[in-house]
Amino acid sequence: MLRLSVTDLESLRYFKSAEDASLDKLILDLAHVSAPTAKMEAGRAMAKFFEGAECDSIIGDVKIDGWTLCFALDAEIDLPQVREMKIEQEFSTASGPVVLVGKVDGFHGVTVRDQKLTESLDAEGRYTDSLQWRAYLAMLGAKRFIYDVFVGKVVEEERTVLIREYHRLPFYAYPDMQSDITRAVGELAEIVTRYQDKIEALRTGANHGK
Repeated sequence: MLRLSVTDLESLRYFKSAEDASLDKLILDLAHVSAPTAKMEAGRAMAKFFEGAECDSIIGDVKIDGWTLCFALDAEIDLPQVREMKIEQEFSTASGPVVLVGKVDGFHGVTVRDQKLTESLDAEGRYTDSLQWRAYLAMLGAKRFIYDVFVGKVVEEERTVLIREYHRLPFYAYPDMQSDITRAVGELAEIVTRYQDKIEALRTGANHGK
């Protein structure tokens, strides 16, 4: 059975919406063989911090996984009770059954939470149009999705992030949301099935290079 991730759905969305996107780049993204960038590593460090955080009020410096997160603000983010929860749902598609998998940063009641680290806030393009919040709300049967967006500058040489702003961006479930996700999963499954040989070749090459 084909297993796809919510991250894969976002790769597909970017491919369809970005003018400079290429099919080769999409296939590379779907193979998951690219080395993480410094920004990605910093984002993972922040996610790990919030997974174990015990206080809703965040201020000062935090050292984790070789990174220093400098919170130059006093933010309260209302930490969820359930964190780093893995979920999956099976979909029927023209390419066969597909299991969509993902992991939410937090879940409480009818609300899903996700922390983001970014160098600039682009709510319209990056978050409003995202398939991520739609997929997680549909998979969990939840009603509200909140992005906890931290805006900061990543200094790769010093492995430091200076975080200056916090934004709380809520999105809500809507009647045709499940259909939108089902359609996107089907479209992604068709692409992955069509280019499976290329995806596997990239993965094999990456493994041989280790």
